[in-house]
Amino acid sequence: MLRLWHLSRQDLHTMLLLVQNVGPLDLVSSLVITLMWVPPVFLLGGHALGLLYVVSAPPGAPDSWLSRTVDRTPDWVLVVTAMWAAIAWELRFLPALAMVVLIILGLTMRQRYPERTLIIRSVCLALPLVVALATYLWFGQAIADAFVRGEVTLALLLLVPPPLTPMLTGPIPARFARAATHVPAATAALLGPFLLLAIFLQAPVLPWVALELNEPRQVVLGSVVTVDDTMTTLLDDEAKVRFVPNSSVVAKVLCEGSESVPYSTATAHGWPVEESALSWALPAKHPTGPDDPRCEGRPLLTPAAR
Repeated sequence: MLRLWHLSRQDLHTMLLLVQNVGPLDLVSSLVITLMWVPPVFLLGGHALGLLYVVSAPPGAPDSWLSRTVDRTPDWVLVVTAMWAAIAWELRFLPALAMVVLIILGLTMRQRYPERTLIIRSVCLALPLVVALATYLWFGQAIADAFVRGEVTLALLLLVPPPLTPMLTGPIPARFARAATHVPAATAALLGPFLLLAIFLQAPVLPWVALELNEPRQVVLGSVVTVDDTMTTLLDDEAKVRFVPNSSVVAKVLCEGSESVPYSTATAHGWPVEESALSWALPAKHPTGPDDPRCEGRPLLTPAAR
């Protein structure tokens, strides 16, 4: 209901129209698809902070909710979650995922085998360096392209995580352990729901289309609310409802909404950095994009019209 209230721009009558025509399955599907990347963030990030506290805390330090979470989380859950993230996260976030996974692996080795120095050095130092080298080899061209295009955020997402990994696979000073782990975890727990709500409020729940009309020749853009025998009901970006007679519709085009337009065209060996492995593996049909002028609000000029 909050999503529909936001979509209607807080207009009660518009929201009632949406409630009548938008089913709960549409909202649930939008919620699941939009937020499917979220559970690995909280589970893997919280587990890494918990392990960092367990390894860094002085002997005899009291247990906390983070350490208890670490003790109660089986290894297979972490493995499945990491695989889930590798499939669901966009390519640009995979260096950060590799960093978190290597931190968890290194801190786990320190916790379980504190006397095996060779294993600890191999997992906490050698392995992160090898992964960092592989990451830079794979994303090198994408990093260079990002800097050339002024996409600093993308460049930092690909460039920063690998060298940070070896620094976070070891204990931190004991006097800072609790604050350095519990403050970020508590902040994420408090602010996370509001961030997720803000993301979900931007998720599409209605198809975005362009209707080409005659008399006069024009294109109407909006989200399809409902279609019957005589009228097509549209909702535009300003939450204005428009009833378009079907007799005046020349063509209908399914378009990409503004939330589907990529911010970057950078690629890594041909793979767009803003796509996930799941989008590559599953067959996908992309809506008509900006190549069709009707998705930009301009009529399609046919030879007869010229």
